[in-house]
Amino acid sequence: MSAAQPRIRDITPADKAALRRLHARLSDESRYRRFHSAKTELTRGDLKYLTEIDGHDHVALVAEDPARPGELLGVVRAVRSGAGSREAEIAIVVRDDLQMHGLGAVLVDALRRRVDCEGVGALVAEVQGDNHRALRFFQGQGARQRQGGSGGGVWSLELPVRLP
Repeated sequence: MSAAQPRIRDITPADKAALRRLHARLSDESRYRRFHSAKTELTRGDLKYLTEIDGHDHVALVAEDPARPGELLGVVRAVRSGAGSREAEIAIVVRDDLQMHGLGAVLVDALRRRVDCEGVGALVAEVQGDNHRALRFFQGQGARQRQGGSGGGVWSLELPVRLP
C-alpha cells in the first residue's frame, strides 16, 4: 500500500476481478473468519451477490490503493435483515498484510456514515467466539454483545450506527 490514504468508495459490478484477486490474496484463516467456512474461491454467483448490490438494503464499500487503481485493500458491507429493517449485518475483510493498521476502523466509520443515510440504526456482527481479534476490534468500535446471541460459538455483537 502506498503512503497515501486509501480511497473509500462504493463497490461496483466492475470490481468483480479485483474482488477475486483480493480474496485470492487472503490467508485461509482470513477467508474462514470472513465467510465462517473454508471458501477457497469466489464463484460467479458469489461475485454477482457481492458486487451487484442496490446500495440501500445492501451497501458495500471498498478501500482502494490510490497508487494502484483497481487494487482492493479491504471491503466492508452491511446487509439489512429485512426490507425496511433498521438493522443490518456487517461483514468486513482487510488484506492480511494490512490488518491491525487501522484500515478496518476507517472502513467501519465510512460504512456507519453511509448506512446512516439509508436509515440503518444498528449493525450486527456475527463473530466466531475464538476470533479474539475481531471481538476486540468490534468492542473497540463500541459494539456490545446482544442478549441470546447466535449460539454455536458465535457471538452476536450490536454496533450502533451513530456514535454517542
